[in-house]
Amino acid sequence: MGNEKYNPNQGKNPYRVSREPVRDSTPSNFAGSSVDFDTQRICASCGEVIKISHNFCKFCGVDLSGIPPLGYSDRTLKELAYAALTDPDPGVRKDAVDTLGDLGEREVLGVFSYILLNDPDESVRKEAADELGDAHHPYSLDILAKALRDQSPIVRKEAIEGLKKIKKRNKPEKIEEDKEIEEETLETDETEPKTIEFSEITVEEEEQEEEQEGEPLEEFEIEDEEQN
Repeated sequence: MGNEKYNPNQGKNPYRVSREPVRDSTPSNFAGSSVDFDTQRICASCGEVIKISHNFCKFCGVDLSGIPPLGYSDRTLKELAYAALTDPDPGVRKDAVDTLGDLGEREVLGVFSYILLNDPDESVRKEAADELGDAHHPYSLDILAKALRDQSPIVRKEAIEGLKKIKKRNKPEKIEEDKEIEEETLETDETEPKTIEFSEITVEEEEQEEEQEGEPLEEFEIEDEEQN
């Protein structure tokens, strides 16, 4: 039996190993460093890595022919993408995502999608969702919908805002179409009264002609009566 005074934590097992995972600040599980933009591309719709020569995503089946691969872009965009994917500091990754949104176009959508689903820092994921919303590309609808199940409320909220931005992008076109239909209807309504007025004028002219034709007959009848 041991002396109790030498065991200050009597209720704690000294041989018990804590199984609580230690969270590392660096993205050790973030596989962004494995993406080689010279030979690979990231699908803008699902965020999966595929070969750069593929125009269709083998995971979601989306046609990517309208989105150029990032590997065909200039070196600056590729370096920024690597920083957004691999830098150990979340602040640097967030700034890299923000700069990619300012400098890049459709070719960086896949990077944002990948980061939104995989980056361990919520602020970086939030920034990726914000950039996808600002890009207004319909392929981002699926990835933003997946982000609605994110553990972070700020990411979920930004995903909702991104979905709103993309949905509102198509509304002006619909409004213009409705205006064109209304204008055509108004033009049709305006032509109908003119037709009616023309018809009324025609009737009046015909009546006047009939009256004029009837006047000489009356005068002739009066002259005959006087002669008799």
